[in-house]
Amino acid sequence: MVAPPAGTTVSEWAEAHRVLPRGSAEAGPWRTSRVPYLRPIMDAYLDPLVKRIVFVAASQLGKTELLLSIIGYRLDVDPAPILFVSASQRLAESVSTGRVMPMIRSTPTLYEKLDKSRSKQKITEKFLAGQRLGFGWAGSAIELSSHPAQTVLLDELDRMELDVAGEGDPVSLSEARTATYVDAKTVICSSPTIEGISRIWNLYAGGTMNRWTWPCPECHEYFAPELSLLWWPDKSTPAQAKRAARLTCPHCGAQLEDKFRGAMNAAGKYETTGDPASDCASFWVSGLASPWKSWGEVAKLVLEAERSREPGKMKAVRNTALGELYRFEGDAPLAEEVKSLRSGYRSDELPTGVLALTAGCDVQKASIYYVVRGWGEGATSWLIRHEQLFGDTDKLEIWQELAERLSGSWGDAGRRIEIFGTFVDSGYRPSPVYDFCLRRSRVRPCKGHDKLPVPVKQSTADPKQGIRVQHLDTGYFKDFLHTRIRTPLGERGAFNLPIDASDLYCEMLVSESKVILPNGTVRWTHNRAIPNHWLDAEIYAAAAAYVSNFLGRRGERSAAAAPPAASRPPRTVNGTNSNWVKDGFRK
Repeated sequence: MVAPPAGTTVSEWAEAHRVLPRGSAEAGPWRTSRVPYLRPIMDAYLDPLVKRIVFVAASQLGKTELLLSIIGYRLDVDPAPILFVSASQRLAESVSTGRVMPMIRSTPTLYEKLDKSRSKQKITEKFLAGQRLGFGWAGSAIELSSHPAQTVLLDELDRMELDVAGEGDPVSLSEARTATYVDAKTVICSSPTIEGISRIWNLYAGGTMNRWTWPCPECHEYFAPELSLLWWPDKSTPAQAKRAARLTCPHCGAQLEDKFRGAMNAAGKYETTGDPASDCASFWVSGLASPWKSWGEVAKLVLEAERSREPGKMKAVRNTALGELYRFEGDAPLAEEVKSLRSGYRSDELPTGVLALTAGCDVQKASIYYVVRGWGEGATSWLIRHEQLFGDTDKLEIWQELAERLSGSWGDAGRRIEIFGTFVDSGYRPSPVYDFCLRRSRVRPCKGHDKLPVPVKQSTADPKQGIRVQHLDTGYFKDFLHTRIRTPLGERGAFNLPIDASDLYCEMLVSESKVILPNGTVRWTHNRAIPNHWLDAEIYAAAAAYVSNFLGRRGERSAAAAPPAASRPPRTVNGTNSNWVKDGFRK
């Protein structure tokens, strides 16, 4: 048997050598033309600039067949060790016996390279051309760390454990096996899961973000098929939707019949929407491109799931039939609700009801987002200022500028109020934040956490310097903010904004939403199309108010019970002047 030439691509090798066994969706010689969206992914494996390939897709789109073709090519053309990782031991063994071995037996050039000695024939380990093909699973750290591999293949990442036996995530553990190979490759496939949580989608978003697009037979413009374009008549039954389903062209509005799907796939191409220079080649293909499931079948599944009113069923259809993220309906207000709170005053003005001020600062690499918020009776609040300061947060200059912004007072000649307390995010760059806070008695570093037993918990970061970090239950304060946003203006506890509050600020405040997963777990998810920096800044300002008893957290006690800093005499604490309240910043 003559070995394939070294210049053969993965797709060329598959077409020349692979034979799909009986029981496959289409038994017989492999034809890439049936799944043309796989060709660029298969051939990206040999691109020397690509280190990682990410493929996001629905079921029945050929994800596992892609991985099998890569296995076959590597062991036949340029043998090197391979590690195949599944979500569980059962799935790993199933792939080994039910998919890989039939491929080896039906491919003569692979079968003759197989070490057929009984001692080498294990379900989780094969040897071809003297190279190991291992099968691991996400639940076993030993399986993912025992042998080096030139190629690592991970199938259904979003079904894998987040942390493998406390030693790390499966991607990091698996990729560590490739450290000794300069030409190492990692290929990761999965259907996505929940917006903001799906690991495969996050990896996709960090790469080239190639979307499979089609030309419309009517206007010839390219577009990416997705559920929002799938149409069926109103009040259809699932069976009626299956017969009448059409795909709507977003450019000309033509309603396309399923009979065009094959030709559209054949003329399809990838549109790059991410970083074209990334060494992670990432691809997304809609389930509507599957040659084995009609648009009508998808429409029927969607309508049945919607009528069930069960989020789990709708999630399963979106993820597995369409390859799209699912977003559980959360309780975040809409951006328009936030914008409607703008009225009555302008930034830097001090409304009559304000009794105290706090500030919150979110620290990024090249800027600091901060807010100053005023507090009144019953935790009614007013946004006084929101601003983004630009500069390297590892340099002193931006911190000096922030100090100037926060050191003033607000009001008029009859009444002026200074900021009572400030929380500064120290999770990203703790050292400059600690330096900034050490020099200011009313400023504290803070860190957010998904869940804590109390809203705010204090710890000592550096006993020698006396730095006390405020650890925040961010979910508690996001709940608080979203509840206040929905409080009508004029009522106790309302969340007031100046008329010049920016649209981007309003959108950031609702860039995260709380969802309840089918297992009852509460999770906050972030719509990554909109940053969340001013939301974080508002959380920190609210936490600063919380520890100062400005939120009325003990019965109806509010800012009225703790007069603003400017109206009370200073008290000296540890050599610095600081205003004193029972739950304040200094004790």
